[in-house]
Amino acid sequence: MCGIAGVWRKRDPIGSGDRRDVARMMQALAHRGPDDHGNWNNARLALGHRRLTIIDPSPAAREPMLTASGDGVLCYNGEVYNFRALRKTLQAEGLTFQSVSDTEVVLQALHHWGPQKAVPLFDGMFSFAYFDARDGALWLARDRLGIKPMSVAEIGDRVLFASEDKAILACHDFARRIDTRELTLRLAWQSRDSSYSVFDGIERLPPASLWRITGDGIDRRRFWHVLDVLDTTRIAGDRTSDAEHMATLRTLLEESVELHCIADASLATACSGGVDSGLITALAKRFRPEMHGYVIHQKLGRSEAPDAERTGRHVGVSLRRVPFDKDRFLELWPRAVWHLETDGWHASHAALLALAEQCRADGVKVLLTGEGSDELFGGYKWQASTIRVWRQSWLQRLFRSKARQDRKFAELRRAPFRNSIGRGSPTDRTMALRALSPELNFLQTKLFDRLEGVAPASDRAFLASCFYDLYSHLQDLLHRHDRLSMAASVELRVPFLENRLIDFALHLPRRQKLPRRNRQVAAEKGRRAPSAARKHSRRKERLRDGRGFFRRHAGPAARRCAARRNEMVCFRIGRPDRHGKKPGNVAPASRRHGNAAQALHEWRDDRRPDRGPACRGEKREIAKSWSRPARCLV
Repeated sequence: MCGIAGVWRKRDPIGSGDRRDVARMMQALAHRGPDDHGNWNNARLALGHRRLTIIDPSPAAREPMLTASGDGVLCYNGEVYNFRALRKTLQAEGLTFQSVSDTEVVLQALHHWGPQKAVPLFDGMFSFAYFDARDGALWLARDRLGIKPMSVAEIGDRVLFASEDKAILACHDFARRIDTRELTLRLAWQSRDSSYSVFDGIERLPPASLWRITGDGIDRRRFWHVLDVLDTTRIAGDRTSDAEHMATLRTLLEESVELHCIADASLATACSGGVDSGLITALAKRFRPEMHGYVIHQKLGRSEAPDAERTGRHVGVSLRRVPFDKDRFLELWPRAVWHLETDGWHASHAALLALAEQCRADGVKVLLTGEGSDELFGGYKWQASTIRVWRQSWLQRLFRSKARQDRKFAELRRAPFRNSIGRGSPTDRTMALRALSPELNFLQTKLFDRLEGVAPASDRAFLASCFYDLYSHLQDLLHRHDRLSMAASVELRVPFLENRLIDFALHLPRRQKLPRRNRQVAAEKGRRAPSAARKHSRRKERLRDGRGFFRRHAGPAARRCAARRNEMVCFRIGRPDRHGKKPGNVAPASRRHGNAAQALHEWRDDRRPDRGPACRGEKREIAKSWSRPARCLV
């Protein structure tokens, strides 16, 4: 894990001003690599590197690293976890190595196989600059989901690149101007996709980018995208049982966590007491028995520390509390904004910085987290609510003409998700914001169309929503985690975002992700967590799941709505309601809700009492009266 910086000259040779700019950029990135630094340059390219020693701390792994012939140069940030397997393959083809680092494996693979063949084989988180003197090309690349960052600015005869925007801003001839469009969007919506810089002229490499830069310009390529790798026949034709999927996931997770535990430095986990981080903590304990964990102990509101500690005691991992109160927030918030290079409006930003600083104070350089699982396995409430957008009652399917159904399908296809722009209410602004980016707005429809063959349409939209979050919501999380963990020189790893796990999750059908948010992970966690931790995890699941969120936060309103709709049906069919009131004219409320039978049908689909926990009190009475009008309607 490191910080990289460089200057590429299109025509004129590298001069002293370029080398000074690289030195300034390295100084701006000192927090990313306090253990070592190095630089290199030739006539066209100047490179700088700040090193945080994680794997092979010896001088043999210093960067920028050159091949034995001097024809290849690498400046690299991140970890490629399958470097040992790649090393064996390269050795079988006759290559030799001088270190035990993953950096040398990456360099030799790029030089021997070429970037277009080598980069798709890398399993990890990375961004790098590789120069091949044989053809005079500079390659800039980023991992498939953008865990590690790279910023680029093209100014006249020069191309500047670095791990963070602030390094480019340190260059002497770079104009420090705010992108007014970005600023307007952030002020209007209070959030913004972090794939875009707030500084005018700075571009952030998209995930899975593989750019080739020569004297002729920049050839922008990508080596991976969900649209390219998705196989809908695997999803539509999936007949695998839950038990088989669970066994596969267990194996993939164990192997991923084992790879992510490779480090020649102290390692810990961030455990919140939920399913995802608790599972990573339990599995990491197998491979690093001496490991401990951390949990934020917030003094305001409900703290997750007690639940996390129960999980830690059960799996045998001691947890250290990181106190966090109002004073600590106000102290860290300005620094969090500076490191994020964007608005730091969320309270968790300062909390994550406090956690990273505590890790560094304890000598911990690597921290494992459970990020990425919700995007892959459908853990957010807006993903579940997308299904309801596409759901039709049996009356709608029965009485709507084919032409009207086609028009409705075309309308939904243009805005297929619950958080698509034009569909949300004012309370959905932060979700709808991501659709303001034209690329992401078009991506919604592209993902939905790419899933053609998956039925019903609600399943298709749900899966597309999960895939879309990989390029929107997840980008915010990864940006935040990289910037704030590296602010304290701590490497944050995400075992859920391993290549084989990503492929597995992409091709799971909807039934494996809903109605319960990822049965496999929940079942796996259930065998490792005490009952209190399982209850905490189930509470978090219900909050994330659309139905659980509805029951938790809108219970009284839901019960009143159920009773009212039931009474509407009683009035319509001429039977007394549960209060004994005689039939009369249809209440105005029923006209507002439309057909009463349709309303009852939708209520039965969404909130059937026999599909949830045992009814109590008013719910039990509603359930009794619910069955009577249903029989009359049949």
